[in-house]
Amino acid sequence: MLKKFRSPIFLILLVLFSIAGLTRLKFETGILEVLPKNLPAIQALKDFQDHFSEDREVIVMLHSDEEEIAEEDAESLALYLRERWPDTEVTYKSAFEENPELFAETVARIWSYAPPEEIEKITTRLGDEKNLQKHLSEVKSNLQNSFDQQQATIDSYDPLGFLRHPALQHLLDSDASFESDDGTSRLLMIRRNHETAIGYADDSLWVAEIRSMIDQWKKDEEYEYSFKMTGGPVYNAEIGSSMENDMSGTITITSLCIGLLFLLVQRNFIQLLMISVLLGLTFVITLGIGGWVFGTLNLVSVGFAAILLGLVIDYAVVIIRESPHAVTHGDRAADSRSIRKLVGPSILWASASTAVVFGVLTLSTFTGVQQLGALIAIGLVSGAVVMLMLTPVMLARFPVKTANQLVHPVFLPPRLAPWLPATAVITAVVLFAIYGAPQVNLDLKIVEPSNSEAVSAFNTLQEEFSAWSEQNAVLVATAPTLSELSQKTRKAEPVLNSLKKEKVINTYYWPIGLLPDEAQFLENKNPLLELAKDSKAIIETAGQEGFSEKGLALDKQILEALAKPNSAENLAQQSADDPLVGAFFSRDSDGKSLFTGRIMLAEKPSTEALSKLDPLAKADVVVTGYTMMQAILLPRVKRDFYVIFIPAAALLLAALLIVFRNWRDALISITVLLTALMLINVVVVVTGQSWNFLSGMAIPLIVGAGIDYSIHLIFTLRRQGGDYASVWNSVGKAICFCGFSTAIGFGSLLFASNEALRSMGLLCSIGILLTMSLSLLVIPGLWKWCHSGRLASH
Repeated sequence: MLKKFRSPIFLILLVLFSIAGLTRLKFETGILEVLPKNLPAIQALKDFQDHFSEDREVIVMLHSDEEEIAEEDAESLALYLRERWPDTEVTYKSAFEENPELFAETVARIWSYAPPEEIEKITTRLGDEKNLQKHLSEVKSNLQNSFDQQQATIDSYDPLGFLRHPALQHLLDSDASFESDDGTSRLLMIRRNHETAIGYADDSLWVAEIRSMIDQWKKDEEYEYSFKMTGGPVYNAEIGSSMENDMSGTITITSLCIGLLFLLVQRNFIQLLMISVLLGLTFVITLGIGGWVFGTLNLVSVGFAAILLGLVIDYAVVIIRESPHAVTHGDRAADSRSIRKLVGPSILWASASTAVVFGVLTLSTFTGVQQLGALIAIGLVSGAVVMLMLTPVMLARFPVKTANQLVHPVFLPPRLAPWLPATAVITAVVLFAIYGAPQVNLDLKIVEPSNSEAVSAFNTLQEEFSAWSEQNAVLVATAPTLSELSQKTRKAEPVLNSLKKEKVINTYYWPIGLLPDEAQFLENKNPLLELAKDSKAIIETAGQEGFSEKGLALDKQILEALAKPNSAENLAQQSADDPLVGAFFSRDSDGKSLFTGRIMLAEKPSTEALSKLDPLAKADVVVTGYTMMQAILLPRVKRDFYVIFIPAAALLLAALLIVFRNWRDALISITVLLTALMLINVVVVVTGQSWNFLSGMAIPLIVGAGIDYSIHLIFTLRRQGGDYASVWNSVGKAICFCGFSTAIGFGSLLFASNEALRSMGLLCSIGILLTMSLSLLVIPGLWKWCHSGRLASH
């Protein structure tokens, strides 16, 4: 009794387990989640995003087609938004410039651990009355005569010169980040101080609310400015929505197309409905197990659904078509057990072999490809189990109708079959000579949604704002302790100077003076306290020289902060928590210290340009950034090709010799596979496509499908003695359905929202159709041609 219900109980428990896994599943919209995790540049970019990047900011770019945008207009919008959203930070110029008094303690802290020679300079300048008067006179002269408006503004806030600290200079030169080079665009940064949720649905609502508010401001103030938005929440909203649409859209398209194909082959609507239920069950189980194993779906793995549906329905078709041949006694109709006994081994071996092909993708260094391969492999095995358990039960209620027989199959005759692959190879060689070899594209933009406002706005930022140029790269240094980090950063500075002299980089910013130094803090403590004691006299002297109380407010607060007793014990954490210093120096909860800077390359990012930066790697500083990713990832793609795909293909091809135990049959299969691989590369070069880290999965797919088709055809040819009609009406039609349904599964990805999935869908669809066509047209004729002597003797 228990044995009878063992399978249903197992299936129910599996479904419950999967539903629990579904509750853990989330969409991961981060582009870095699809890339190799063990690559220093990727980890450095993640560290940068976690510790230094304002990834939760919405960047609004105001633009005018006719004139420069005044700072007052950007300020008007900022004040408008602040008034309506009190809990939101809206920045339209550097925070220091907008309210410098807020950073008096920051400036004082930076001076507290400044190099001793800088302390000597400032104490000499301010501690002696004559030197102080001379300095103030120079400042007044500069204010009256200087053509440097920014320096004049700084001097008006800071006549005593505390802001002349070397590490502070770049912090004060950040207004260029808010105004385009030609002045026709300005930026505003919008950030919520308290976020209850950061999912893509919540971000979509927030972005829509910002858009509505800016439209209302334009209407109220009668501005004709246009605007675009980018930033983490905008990307998150767009990518999350596109992933959801990709899932629902591709599944719908695939289901409809495969359903119509199923009806053409089986002519039974009830069976189609039942198969649809089983496919849905397979999908739930796969996603549920994926939820337990991964917890997230990334930008690449979200494409697994359509592929899986196109592959798993093949098992149902094979079971349905073979069920009439399963009999129990005499001519009595087969029951579920006899059907499983007949088709079970072939279905399980087919799912296992195809799962191995996709399982090879888990050896890729790209996390997205690993997850995609694993989910499809899980789905193939799950689908095989579901179909074997439930399809025979379905057939007991809804018997199979007799299929139409085709007497004249499409196989080429033996005399013509060898010429097709030979002609294809010669044509491929000629086209390669004309168009060149296939190219590899690793630009991360291919995984971004098409027609994306966030992408368009960011591209405009890179073009119009020098501070956002694509030639900018991020530098990241990490160390277990602050002292080790200080050593690394100082070691890197002469390297940066050398690279600039060699014109490898145009500029760099590496403000190591912001790094806290406990030894210098203790050495500077007494001189700065002595200076702070004279603060009253210093401020009075400045007042006598004509500087106003408002103009001296920042310097007065800095001197007051220097007078406060501070301990070196919490210096590092206080610096990391500071809004200015924290943009360059940070600490993990475990004490790991991180420091960042940036460089501008003298040329466009490339593998060659990156190799010129090797001295920085030797100094334990990692060069990273989104614009550098293609140059960084190209060696990994080559590694995947040589270390994974080629050996995997070789192993699968070697298996043919074991399966067939006949070198002629193995050679036939190898000929078809190599021809298909050459032709798919011809398609790549002729259509102007390029291989990327995702579309490259067409290679194992072609190999796996080619082996599967050749095994079915050659074994059936052996059983049927080379009879074309019998082979076509049995396995020939099944391969035809399998090829078209799989191509439909991949082809539905042509409607996906990002280029990576679309390119994978195109090349995999074409690849599977080429493999299917070559197998059906060539293998039977080649087999009869190679075995003509044996067939004649029979």
